[in-house]
Amino acid sequence: MMRPIDDIPMTRRNVVNALMTTPNKSILRFQGVNLNGADLSYLDLRNINFKFAKLRNSKLSHTNLSFCNFERADLTGAEMCSATLSGVRMANATMEGANCANCNFQDPTGQHANMEGVNLRNAILEDSDLTGANLRVANLKNANLKATILRGAILAGADLENSDLTGSDLHEANLRGANLKDAALELMINPLHMSQAIR
Repeated sequence: MMRPIDDIPMTRRNVVNALMTTPNKSILRFQGVNLNGADLSYLDLRNINFKFAKLRNSKLSHTNLSFCNFERADLTGAEMCSATLSGVRMANATMEGANCANCNFQDPTGQHANMEGVNLRNAILEDSDLTGANLRVANLKNANLKATILRGAILAGADLENSDLTGSDLHEANLRGANLKDAALELMINPLHMSQAIR
């Protein structure tokens, strides 16, 4: 049985062709598009709407994804090492098992990444910069957050059970109601204060 044509994953060539034929001032939309397994590494994909897109096991390493909308997108198992994710919107995205090592989520203009409710279970975020990111009620169970900068991040109600926060910076992070059961908190850059209300 043949798959419907709109369910066949797009390739790198399809994406590059769309980038080349879209005027600079136009907003490119890949909303709900199937990009499963696509190799989009080293591309400049700023400001693209990937809402509801299927990006399972896609390769996005060294890609500029600043100000993209990934709300409710499926990035399960995506390879995103050293990607630039300044000002991204990732509310309720699924990123289970994604490798986001050495990613930069910080935006110099102050527009922080919105990752409220994102599923980052078993994800690798080692050495990433999530300064000021909204990770409210995010699932970070078993996540590798070693040496991650979470200064001023909103982690209220986040599930950090069994996560590794060794050497991370949680200065002024909001951890009210966060689950830190069995989380590794060794070699913290700044000590956690009771005012951060950890349970």
